Amino acid sequence: MPFRERAREFLPGRVCLRCRAIRPSFRAVRAVFVYEAAARDAVHALKFRGLSSIAPRMAALMAERLVDWNPPVDAIVPVPLAGSRRRQRGYNQSELLAKELARLTAVPLEPRALIRPRSAPPQYRLSDRDERRRNVSGVFKSGKRVPEGGVLLVDDVMTTGATLDACARVLMETGAGPVFGLAFARED
Repeated sequence: MPFRERAREFLPGRVCLRCRAIRPSFRAVRAVFVYEAAARDAVHALKFRGLSSIAPRMAALMAERLVDWNPPVDAIVPVPLAGSRRRQRGYNQSELLAKELARLTAVPLEPRALIRPRSAPPQYRLSDRDERRRNVSGVFKSGKRVPEGGVLLVDDVMTTGATLDACARVLMETGAGPVFGLAFARED
C-alpha cells in the first residue's frame, strides 16, 4: 500500500496500542505519513543531508493535516535540539517545520517555550521504547515563554512517542495544556 494511503490509517479518535499502554502526557498526535519510502527519504534529506529547502513543502502537507484535524491550540512549539546538534546541523528541522506551519495557519509560534540544555544520544540509535523514554527523561526544560492554553508540539518524525511525551510533560508542568503533537511521519 502506498505511504500516502497508509497515512490515512491513523484515523481521528483512534488510540494506538502504545498510547494505551503508557498514557502519554500529550492528548493526541497526528502524522501526515507513515515513516517509509518517500516520507522517510524526505525526513532524512531534511535532517541528515542539509536540505532545509524542503521544509516548506513538508510543512504545507502538515498544515493540511492540521486543518483537517483542528485541535484546540493557541501556540506552536517545535521540539528543541541541543545546542551542539543544532550547531552541527546548522538548524533545527522541527523549528523549520513549526515556523512554516505557523506562517501557513496563523497560529503563533513559540520557538523558545522549550529548551534542551544538554544533549543525549540520538533517539534513532535506540530501539527499545523504555530505553528511549529514559534517554529523554529530564533533557527538556521550560523556556522563557511557555504559552498558556493548547499547544501543538511539532517534530519531523515520531517513533515511540518518548520525545513528544517528555516535551508535553514539561509544558504541562509549567501551565500549558492540553498538548497535541504533529509529526511529518510516524513509525507504524
